[in-house]
Amino acid sequence: MDVHHHPDMHHKQKKWKEYFLEFAMIFLAVTMGFFAEQIREHHAEKERLNNYFGSMVLDIQSNITALDSAIYENSKMTLKYDTIVKSFLNSGNTINRTAFARHLGAIWYRGFINRNETFEQMKSSGSIRYIDDFKLLTAIMQYVRATNFAQYRTENFEKKYFTDYFIPTIYKNYDLPCKFFLDSAYTNNQKFIATLDKHVDVLKGRDAENFKQDVGGALMLRLERLRVSLAAYKIAKYHCNSLKRLLEEYLD
Repeated sequence: MDVHHHPDMHHKQKKWKEYFLEFAMIFLAVTMGFFAEQIREHHAEKERLNNYFGSMVLDIQSNITALDSAIYENSKMTLKYDTIVKSFLNSGNTINRTAFARHLGAIWYRGFINRNETFEQMKSSGSIRYIDDFKLLTAIMQYVRATNFAQYRTENFEKKYFTDYFIPTIYKNYDLPCKFFLDSAYTNNQKFIATLDKHVDVLKGRDAENFKQDVGGALMLRLERLRVSLAAYKIAKYHCNSLKRLLEEYLD
């Protein structure tokens, strides 16, 4: 008795295997393409991250230079103002306002403006999530907080007091000739300053006491602001140097 194979069953079985193989090949190709794209994107982000780090080193160096300048100038002012305030304790009931104005000289404000363009670009582009070194990421966050806080101290703590209270108090307690000693545009002009050599302005009694109370109080508060700002600047500089060292090691 002859055995006959059904042609339709054999055809369907063969077609099902071909479909499965095609599906498996397509799935494998898509999967490999996905992983290849992921690897390519990862390498591209790493390269972009390295470029950001190189740019951040430049930002940090700029901040270090600015902080060094602010620390140096504010330290000089702190020493000078501290000496002046202490001199009031032994000045008796007389103040030579002209001599005081010459000694105090031009008054200025030296603050710190944080350069953080690179970090802001990294944040907006989402590149921060590709930093896989926890120590480095922590150092970046500490650096950002410290430099932002140093700028906050500059703008919202020291500058406001300087412009709203210190400058008005000094100007209120000087006569017109003494006011010229407040501005370096005049103090640097030796020929003009020589015309003030004969100016005499001596306060006595109650006027001298009022001057010491007003100007001495303003200087005391200025000293307090300067010292607090200096502390913030020194902390910011420490984190600048720490992060710069880590980034240079990472890039090497």
